[in-house]
Amino acid sequence: MMFKSEKSIKEYLKKLPDDTIIKYYLDVEYSPFPILVIEEYTQRFKRKTKDEIIKDLKYQARLARKKTRELGKMAKKRKLVDDVTKQKSEEIINHAKKKGFEIGKIISRKKANLETQIKKTAKSGTVRKRISKKIKTSTQNHLDELEKLGKLRKQGLITAKEFQETKKKILSKI
Repeated sequence: MMFKSEKSIKEYLKKLPDDTIIKYYLDVEYSPFPILVIEEYTQRFKRKTKDEIIKDLKYQARLARKKTRELGKMAKKRKLVDDVTKQKSEEIINHAKKKGFEIGKIISRKKANLETQIKKTAKSGTVRKRISKKIKTSTQNHLDELEKLGKLRKQGLITAKEFQETKKKILSKI
C-alpha cells in the first residue's frame, strides 16, 4: 500500500487488528508515524487527551535517547550487542543456578523429613498388617472348623445338640 497522505495512513491503521496496534504502540519510538499510532491506539483503547499523548511521546523520546546513549557507549567500547546479550545470559544462568542449588537444598531437607515420616508410618503399617493377617487367618481357621463340624453332623458322627454347642463356641471366638 502506498501512503500518499496522513488520511491514507489513518485508514491503514484502522484496518489493522488490535494486537498489531498494541505492538506498534509499545514500540512507538520505532514506528514511522508515532503520533498517528498513538492516536489510533487511544481511539481504540484509552481515549487520552492530546496532553497525555504528548506526555507519552516525550516519554518514548526519552526512552529512545536512553537506548541511543547505551548503544553509543557500547560502540565506543567496541562492544557488540551479542557480547552484551551473552553477558546478560550468563548473569541469568548464574542466578538460575544459585536458585536451583538453594531449591535443591530445601528439597533434600524435606526429603529427609519425609523419609523419617514414611519409615515411622511404615513400621506402624506393618504392625497393622500383621494383626490383620492374624485375624484373617484365625477367622479362616474358625470357618474351616465350622465346615468340618457340619460334615461331621451330616455323617451322623455328632448329634445336633453337640453341633449347636460347638458352633456357638467357635462363633464366639471370631
